[in-house]
Amino acid sequence: MYTDDGLYRVIYEYFESRILFAVYKCGECLPSIPETGRFFHMSPAAVHSALELLVRKGHIKMTGNQTAVVTYAAKSGDVKEHAAKYFALREEGIKDMIQSAPLLMGPLWLEGLRKGTQQDWDKIRNALAFPSLGVISVLVELYSLTLGTLNNKLILNLFWEEIRYLRFPYLTDKRLENQEPMNTGMSNHEIIELLREIFFGSYKELMDDLSRFIREEGTKYLIGSSRIPFQWNIYRRRPQIKYSLAGHLIWEVVKGEYQIGTYLPSLPQVAQKYHVSVATVRRTLELLSQMGVTQSFHGKGTLVVMRTAKLNFGMPGILEGMSLYLESLQIFALTIRDITMYTIKECTAEELKRLTGKFTQLIQEKRVHLCFEAYFKWIDQYCPLATVRECYHKLQRLLTWGYPVMLYRIRNQNIQARYTGFAKEISTLLCENRLEEFSDAWRRIMEQEEREARKFVSDVKPRPISR
Repeated sequence: MYTDDGLYRVIYEYFESRILFAVYKCGECLPSIPETGRFFHMSPAAVHSALELLVRKGHIKMTGNQTAVVTYAAKSGDVKEHAAKYFALREEGIKDMIQSAPLLMGPLWLEGLRKGTQQDWDKIRNALAFPSLGVISVLVELYSLTLGTLNNKLILNLFWEEIRYLRFPYLTDKRLENQEPMNTGMSNHEIIELLREIFFGSYKELMDDLSRFIREEGTKYLIGSSRIPFQWNIYRRRPQIKYSLAGHLIWEVVKGEYQIGTYLPSLPQVAQKYHVSVATVRRTLELLSQMGVTQSFHGKGTLVVMRTAKLNFGMPGILEGMSLYLESLQIFALTIRDITMYTIKECTAEELKRLTGKFTQLIQEKRVHLCFEAYFKWIDQYCPLATVRECYHKLQRLLTWGYPVMLYRIRNQNIQARYTGFAKEISTLLCENRLEEFSDAWRRIMEQEEREARKFVSDVKPRPISR
């Protein structure tokens, strides 16, 4: 079985939900392995692993030519029970995710459409021309295709993690089931507007249907059960947790919790503090050593050094980390303005005044680089959307991973001088209640960081990095 990472479970859970909810009925064939691989942007090995798991669960059988045939016969009562048990536990999380979609996935989708090639647009037109294939299937395929044009693994990862949580195949918008074939002569702009209406305009009816279903069926099965929120599992390959831990440790150094010239706690202590294995800590420290953040001494421990002058961009660990850093910057650049404005509207004048005071304090203390942390803490505290908070929290850790690279990039500059102008700008804009300009300033700084980081990496790296 393909076990290099856990991404195959995305495919498995997608098809399992469609089988249990009777979207695929007993005797029907699943899509071919190549077709499934293209749909999920995953390898044939990942598809094979997902199908093997479906076989072991008794959901399908595989014939000699590797065609997957559904063997599970879903009864009407079973379908309702499966759906009720699943959705009742996630009703609040699904509502929150749908509210978050225009702020988080919407800008990413629009950017993907903007970057689409003529071949991509031809596929979109073809899919919309045959709505009888199933509106939800078409939408999922279209969004997978569109987001794939950004060549950003984090974005695709977030998309499929949300699909896993939503179990979209059951949540159909009945207004669209009998939609006439689309006029394929529509302009790209007209198609974008149509897709926007389909994807965002049908959410209220969808949630009304879901809430009604849960009221009617959910209480039969779930009295007293705890609810399950959405959690973004960025790392399906366990060794990759080291990048998240590296971000934690780097940020602790930036904030001064671990001073340069002092030793980190022991491996078991670090493992206990961050809830990871000692093996993960060891891999993380190896990566931090390659980045010049730490240096280990046998019998003494790990010293914090933050020497970035000898970064080797040919090292696989640094390349992978840089990919995550650049991909997180891209997501922030595309989403941060609208999310900032949304959060502002949920804040009182007093709460915004406290944020202004925090920025002013950091300027006075000459710690302007911590304005970014103050911003993310503000989002975490005041943004009412749990999906946004979860995603921004995870992305912030990847952003901090790039701190040593940023130091390397601006070697002859003072970090305070680099960000003081930005800190003063956002403090002034907030103080003067110029809230849209404040939000625009965050978008511009993320776009600038992404642009400069990509140029720098492209100049020093031996091969192209994914975007």
